Amino acid sequence: MILHQRTDRMGALVAATFALASLLLVLVLPSETLLAARNTDLVSEFVSSRAYLAESLRHGHLPLWNSFTYGGQPFLGGFESAVLYPPNLLFLCLPLPRALNFLMLLHLVILGWGTERWASCRGLNPSAAGLAGFFVMPLSGAVFPHIYAGHLPAVCTMAWAPWIFLGLETWIWQGNRRGLFLASAAICLQILAGHVQYLFYTAVAAGIQSLVVSVAEPAARRRAIPAVAGCYLTAFALGAAQLLAGLTTEGIRQRKLDYDFAAMFGFPPENFLTVIAPGFFGNLGMPVYWGRCDLWEMSLFIGAVGPLLIAIALCENGPRRRGVILDLVIAGLLLVLALGIHTPLFDLLYEFAPGFGYFRGWSKFIFPATLLLVLVVATGADFLLREKIPRTIAWLGLVAGLITGGAGFVLLVNTKGITGFLHVILMSRESYLPPVSFIQPDLIHEAGVHAGLSLGLAGLTLITAGVILLFVGKQPLLRWAIPGLLILEMIGFVAGQVTFSHVSDAMPDALRQFVRAHPGDYRVLDLAYPSNGFLLGAGDLGGNNPSPLRRYAEFINFAQGGDPDHVTQYLPFKSIVPLHAMLRLRYVFIPTSQGIRVVESRIPPLPRLLLVSDEKVLAGRSALFSAMHDPSFDPSKTALLESEPEPHPESGAIGAAKLISDLSDELVVEADTNKPTLLLITDLYDHNWHVEALPDSAQQSYHLMPADYILRAVPLAAGHHHLQIVYVPTAFSIGIGISVVAWMLWISLLVREWWRNY
Repeated sequence: MILHQRTDRMGALVAATFALASLLLVLVLPSETLLAARNTDLVSEFVSSRAYLAESLRHGHLPLWNSFTYGGQPFLGGFESAVLYPPNLLFLCLPLPRALNFLMLLHLVILGWGTERWASCRGLNPSAAGLAGFFVMPLSGAVFPHIYAGHLPAVCTMAWAPWIFLGLETWIWQGNRRGLFLASAAICLQILAGHVQYLFYTAVAAGIQSLVVSVAEPAARRRAIPAVAGCYLTAFALGAAQLLAGLTTEGIRQRKLDYDFAAMFGFPPENFLTVIAPGFFGNLGMPVYWGRCDLWEMSLFIGAVGPLLIAIALCENGPRRRGVILDLVIAGLLLVLALGIHTPLFDLLYEFAPGFGYFRGWSKFIFPATLLLVLVVATGADFLLREKIPRTIAWLGLVAGLITGGAGFVLLVNTKGITGFLHVILMSRESYLPPVSFIQPDLIHEAGVHAGLSLGLAGLTLITAGVILLFVGKQPLLRWAIPGLLILEMIGFVAGQVTFSHVSDAMPDALRQFVRAHPGDYRVLDLAYPSNGFLLGAGDLGGNNPSPLRRYAEFINFAQGGDPDHVTQYLPFKSIVPLHAMLRLRYVFIPTSQGIRVVESRIPPLPRLLLVSDEKVLAGRSALFSAMHDPSFDPSKTALLESEPEPHPESGAIGAAKLISDLSDELVVEADTNKPTLLLITDLYDHNWHVEALPDSAQQSYHLMPADYILRAVPLAAGHHHLQIVYVPTAFSIGIGISVVAWMLWISLLVREWWRNY
């Protein structure tokens, strides 16, 4: 018990030291610097969304709706906004760039600390646990490249995964109820952190672990599966405010994705080479990455020494050896899932398994797989530091190093030997390089050299490790050389990925000045900086997140001549069409080699509010789109409705409407009309928008309904109207109630458990 408490304190001290160092680093960096590459998600999305969140919170407002992206979309319900995630309060304490940088680094520390605690809980040497937790896991290929890519919600969500497994195993193997509290709290933090896909994949990994352990270890059968089910149900109640708001929005991700879209970004089989040679297919800097998809989703690097330590871990005896084998089985199953479309299993899971059809990028399963592999690496390091190593392991390292290094040497001598790999990548059509690049001599030579160097370095590392292991029996201090070599590998791996960008990369001053010089209540289509409408100061028809409203995505596809039945977050803006006037489009910003070209729509945008006395009631989306296709359709005079309005508009109505107040999720409108008419609001419709009558209104109640498929309409009787139009998701209100009750019960039970064991 004393030793366990001592290792707890040691791990906490190391984590605190790394957290403090991270804070000092972000304070020392120039104030506008971001720890991510240009044109990545941090710059193209999260700078703007977190600025919007911080601005709202400073004004004491919880932002539920975002009017600056995709013509308007749920903000809290989009998950990635992470409105309710407690660490986001840092945006109230630190300047935006420093808060973004610190959150990234802090969650690497949380991830490493959780892995270290998990390894220590399994009884591993503190040095081995610290090696895995603070160096291998946060710096691995499955994690650190996401810093380069600016995947803030992904990093925040991944950070809590080892704490979930730690809590579950604490209960399963020790019968300590505090593990259940830890696991459920960590799952709740994953829900709030913003990346629901990593939440789901972690849950799948926990479920697979519980099943495998239940089959292999009868003693755990009574606790494993009930623990996973109970902790996730508890966490869903704790995070219900976020979860219900996200699951009940009308976005494109609330239905199963199209097969082709869901099939994107499976882990390529050839990328298993990245386990020991992370630069074989290029890297995130120069030369260019020429492998399939994005490297930050396709790297399994755990150090060339990592597989050697896994082999050493298999030398364990008794229960620990069984644990190693179980971890490897679970990791293997997760890696099969990560292959995605590259295995027949994809079709079965897509069609029949709940949840699997709602995500693309199954390669993300490499993250929970890496967690298990790192635990095995730590077990191997523990064995190395305390036991005699069989010489066969040393010879295995030497042979593997000679083969790997030899292959690297061959590629360096004959760089054209890489053309076979290049052809495979070209035929897959999953590379982002132009096809002509794969036959250019310069790229072939550069790819061959870089792949050869990467294999050569891996081979040299393995040979060095093999030689060390041969002499470790005579020089016991050499045992520490292998962990040191692994640390050097991981540091070298991340050193080539550290890059910087600038807050101004998210939105140049020239565009902001243009918008300020052209005032008005209009929207833009910014093809250069999507999702950054808040920084621009104008609503944008485009975006760069997975949560546009389904009606809106279907309309854009239809307006651009596409199929509205097959929509994704990538909206096909090809040209300006008359129907864009309904969305108040005025300017399009087009990136060119000379900068940004501004194109003004020749069709004046509709006003924000207008009274329309003519309407048509049509049944179904096809009928509505067909009517919009009619050249005689004028959205400023006729509204296309999906049900009969009450009161029914009368032709010839005369009146006016005025916007009194305009907040992100609340409008106050005054309108006067001499006859019943429709108030048309050229903002996007969502069923969570409601109308409330203010005291001096002619009507006691109002009904908000969809018009022209994507807009909002409110039927008005004759007279004066004073309306408040608010975005109030019913599911959010219910979720708050569930969360409040759940947290009260959770805290009371935790206090009871603590008091009982005090």
